[in-house]
Amino acid sequence: MNIIDTKINGGFWKKRKELNKNTSLFAVMKSFEDTGRVKAMTGDNDPVKQRPHIFWESDLAKLMEGAFFSMQQEKDEDLEKKMDSIIDKIIANQEEDGYLNYFFSRHEPDNKFTNLRDRHELYCAGHLLESAIEHHKATGNSKFFDTMERYVDHIISKFGREEGKLRGYPGHQEIELALVKAYEHTNDKKFLNLATYFIDERGRHSKAEDHYYVKEKKKLMEKEGDIDVSKLPSNMRDFMAFDADFMGKTFRDLHYWQAHERPVDQKTAEGHSVRALYMFTAMADLARLNNDSKLLNACKILWRNIVDKRMYVHSGVGSAHIGERFTYDYDLPNDMAYAETCATIALIYFANRMSKMELNSEYGDIIENSLYNLLLASTSLDGEGFFYDNYLECVPGYLHSQGRRHGIRDKYHMCSCCPPNITRLFASMDMYIYNLYQDSLIVDQYISSEIDLMNKIQGIKINQTSDFPHKGYSKIEVIESKNNETTICFRVPAWDKNMKIKLNGSEIDYEVENGYAKIKKNWQKGDVIELSFDFSPRYVRTNPNVRYNVRRVCLFRGPILYCLEEKDNGKDLNKLILNTNNNFDEKDEKISSENIISLTANGFKFKDSKDLYLKDKPDITETSLKFIPYYCWSNRGENEMLVWVNEN
Repeated sequence: MNIIDTKINGGFWKKRKELNKNTSLFAVMKSFEDTGRVKAMTGDNDPVKQRPHIFWESDLAKLMEGAFFSMQQEKDEDLEKKMDSIIDKIIANQEEDGYLNYFFSRHEPDNKFTNLRDRHELYCAGHLLESAIEHHKATGNSKFFDTMERYVDHIISKFGREEGKLRGYPGHQEIELALVKAYEHTNDKKFLNLATYFIDERGRHSKAEDHYYVKEKKKLMEKEGDIDVSKLPSNMRDFMAFDADFMGKTFRDLHYWQAHERPVDQKTAEGHSVRALYMFTAMADLARLNNDSKLLNACKILWRNIVDKRMYVHSGVGSAHIGERFTYDYDLPNDMAYAETCATIALIYFANRMSKMELNSEYGDIIENSLYNLLLASTSLDGEGFFYDNYLECVPGYLHSQGRRHGIRDKYHMCSCCPPNITRLFASMDMYIYNLYQDSLIVDQYISSEIDLMNKIQGIKINQTSDFPHKGYSKIEVIESKNNETTICFRVPAWDKNMKIKLNGSEIDYEVENGYAKIKKNWQKGDVIELSFDFSPRYVRTNPNVRYNVRRVCLFRGPILYCLEEKDNGKDLNKLILNTNNNFDEKDEKISSENIISLTANGFKFKDSKDLYLKDKPDITETSLKFIPYYCWSNRGENEMLVWVNEN
């Protein structure tokens, strides 16, 4: 879906998008200016006092892409001028042969494309290319895209199966997504062919010593001699630590880069979660564009593994702090959850690409759950603080003792991939509301917006007014129509199979196919569709294989996940027991400036004991439990938080 066809025009998400554009984007930009990321693009930084990180370019590129998405929908001359000055600096960094990476050009010119596994050249190239595409769409000016096309031509000259080329592929996938976008932007197959090569070449080996990363690392170590990890720059130490058991002894660490086998043969989500999901997204893109049934089947298998066995209830993925990675089926710890924000953004990309190939409401369900829960929670209500990892249980003392990030959103992260990724996702989320499948219009998200398809086969323009996420009502009006017979499909949320539909004031029965209510008719200007949903609080439980949540429940109202916070319930939230037989009291409240609906129910609390170990069941006392939307937690200072609650 093209962002210019759709626009969020009111309600909850308009406010959130405005906060993103007017506050979050500039907060992240300021941190990038203060930390030298922008200066590094010009070479104005002191390389001794402040050595740039290998992926600073990608941080800035993502932020710029978010700005360009905003500019596509609403012209902003001041923002355009600011972005244009940065673009000019980027262009000035390009070498005569097309190479473009300020880190290597200025700091390690002899090491270009020598360590694809660990260094982020191709990753940075991908984000710069995506940013350049959106800049071209926003302004009509091709200077940035032309620069990046020259760089892609240089990369093509270096990589491939032809004689004299490197048979390598990126250690951090991303460029594959950008190349697909460039192909769809230009219809030039060179972009598609390179993306196809990077995916198809990955993990090709018959034995350890034949693996590209092994051969690459051996060459690097021979070149540099014996390496004392302690003397390496800080931005390399962590990467080199992976090498202890890597050099031909085991394939285990190859999983970290999803390089343990060919993508088409992979059955489980492995390794670094962001890298994996970027790769799965590219696989879905290529399956569609190359009509590759084997690759599509691999995508479906990987999707099922993630959604059925490796995804948190708030759509977080990647449960382990070490390696920011997937671990094994049903391993979903709450207080040590990693669930990197970037990983859920990548999950949205994967779901979106899969939805282009088959009518399946599950993809829209996952996008909805991601948006309203983990991603909303990743940014503070004032728009200036950000979570990198996303817990489902927070006990500040425990986190501090483990050396983990605390339960407060930071304004700056040393590894600052997530904040700019959040800004570009929120800036572009108009594209995730509707979808086109064959000749049908798909309404995937119930968000106040308009979509204009008068110049497409559907021949219709509609306006949606939604009360989500506070109330379960959405109204869709036909603003214009070519009087074509068109099918409109409305996602029936997995959490409400009894969705009701009225057409022009009368309730109608509807056919459901793959989770969508389908209405086919000759639409007329003025037609009105009203959808109502059951927003009664509901309980969710996990598969008992998730050992952390046995005899625990979590609470949803509509698409919103709820949690307990110390500010409302006192300390020791783990001692609380929810009486699941009682009803909830709903109350309109505010947290900061955010209007919320809190939920209160009866329950119990374990009494304290002086003994460490007890012979009898601990005593309990009656109490009440107050729940708030999960996305609002940690906006009233650092305090305990709990999603999964003991049930009676």
